[in-house]
Amino acid sequence: MILGIDLGGSKSVAMARDGERRMRAEAGAANPSVLSVESVRGVLQALVRDLALDGSPESVVLGAAGLSNPGVAAALEASLHEIFPHARILCTSDLEIALRAAIPSGDGAVLVLGTGSGIYGESGGQRIALGGGGYLLGDEGSGYALGLAAARLLLRSYEERAPRAAWFADIERTLACSDRATLFSALYRSPVPVASIAALAPLVLAAADGGERSAVKIVQGAALELADLVRALLRRLDALQRPFSLALCGGLVRENSLLTFLFETRLSNEAPFLNIRKFAGDPVEGALVLAERASAPR
Repeated sequence: MILGIDLGGSKSVAMARDGERRMRAEAGAANPSVLSVESVRGVLQALVRDLALDGSPESVVLGAAGLSNPGVAAALEASLHEIFPHARILCTSDLEIALRAAIPSGDGAVLVLGTGSGIYGESGGQRIALGGGGYLLGDEGSGYALGLAAARLLLRSYEERAPRAAWFADIERTLACSDRATLFSALYRSPVPVASIAALAPLVLAAADGGERSAVKIVQGAALELADLVRALLRRLDALQRPFSLALCGGLVRENSLLTFLFETRLSNEAPFLNIRKFAGDPVEGALVLAERASAPR
């Protein structure tokens, strides 16, 4: 038996595989860069409990954002060792498991665009991650960035510093707000404000696809940021002018939209041999790929 876990900014998923049998459990947000280690540990324990495993897995691979902090990674590894004392434990980035979900082996890169954003690639012996700075330092072009731009625009309209657009009504319904005070309450009193803000991103994309100028402007900025992120990675991997695969992973890029069109158009000129494919699967599958490798005889 092997176990893969994906701790995300909006939801968390665990999947176990025992022969042909698969077990899956879901829980809430558990991004270690946003929540306390104790909160993340609680989500982790809930996932394992809900799986109701018959035995102990040979290997467990956990992917999450925010693991660049050694203390966080060590705390999560310790929690997993307490639950599965005889398993091989690996805690790695959400970007690495996303890559191996979309491209199980070989060279390639993945751009993850969900609550946050980041890119990770492997080529030869190089392993490079860019972006993923979280809501304080980065996550350009992410669901959080799109949602934050929308919330700020709504606030400006309340204060008569920007014109009101028809699509703002969708934001108000989602946040249950109608003025400046209730907007503040909806966001600052949210238990997970980052996730609440990122939940506005689909509204921005829908409005942009419908031609709303203010939403189009937000999406144009996001597409530029994401293309710059990819270009920086390809340059460092010496892959701008050679065949290379890039998977797009995350709810915001599973379907064609103005965002994906602008992003792919910009890259088509700068990286003409880049093979871009949308990955509609589940990143936790990549954790299972890595867990299977970890359980292989040495």
